[in-house]
This record gives sequence, structure tokens and C-alpha cells, in this order.
Amino acid sequence: MPEAELRAALRTIGTSQLDLYMGPLSPPEIAQEVLQYLEGNHLQHPVLYQEYLLATGTAYRTITLSDKTDWVLRWGVVEARHVHLHPARYSAHTMRVKANVLKTAIATVISVKKERGSSEVSTSHINKVRAEWLALPPVKDFSLSEGLHRMISLIDDAI
Repeated sequence: MPEAELRAALRTIGTSQLDLYMGPLSPPEIAQEVLQYLEGNHLQHPVLYQEYLLATGTAYRTITLSDKTDWVLRWGVVEARHVHLHPARYSAHTMRVKANVLKTAIATVISVKKERGSSEVSTSHINKVRAEWLALPPVKDFSLSEGLHRMISLIDDAI
């Protein structure tokens, strides 16, 4: 993915908090279980699915997958995709993270590997990435930011 597209994609993550799924199911396995749930409850058609969501007055429903993780079903915002899915807050196999920490970690790991070919991270490099890639203010000291340090390690291990 070109760097400009990556920067734009990172900004869509938002500024709030989110729950990252870290469990044993792969994305295709999650999708398959959700599809089985929808089929088993006759909710494949958009109108039926929307009625199902609105029936409780909340516009969402929570389902539990085989790994005991709770997932939230909502109305999709992408054209021709009426199902939106995300892990429930504080569900099993998830980690709650601030969006800016996640964006910073992803951008930093990619930038460091691209520029240096290694995983060595410094506060100055993080702040350069935050300013240039994400239009975010600087962090004071990377070594004091346990959440950012942990997220960078997780992203680095995943790439």
C-alpha cells in the first residue's frame, strides 16, 4: 500500500478507544461463524437483519462466538455490506486501546522498518511519525508510555 494511502487509512481509525481482538480465531473463521449465525436466524436479507437490530431499540445485538468472545452486530455503513461487526467492549480475548496509540504504533513500526530496516524505536522517531503521518502532538517520553511500548511490540511481532 502506498504511504499516502496508509496515512489516510490510519486516520480513519478515529480518536476514541477500541477493542482489539487477540484471540485464536482467524478473520475468516470469525466471518464464517457470524455468517452461520445470520443464516441460522434467517437474517441474511438486509431488511430482516435491520428489523432484527431495531427490535430491541438499541440498533445493535451482541453474539458470542465459539471462543467465548462477544461481538457486536450493527448496521453496516459500507455500500452493499449491511453487516458491521466489532468485538464487544472488554470481551474475552480483546485488549482495550486508545485509537491514537494504535495508529502511532502501526505508523511507527512501518516507518522504522522502512527507513532503518530494524525495530529500534526512539521518542524522536515516534514524534516525527505522529507529526508527519498522523497530525498528532508529540509524546513526552516513549519509555514512560507503557501502552504505546506494548502496542509497538505487538505490531512489530505481527509484521
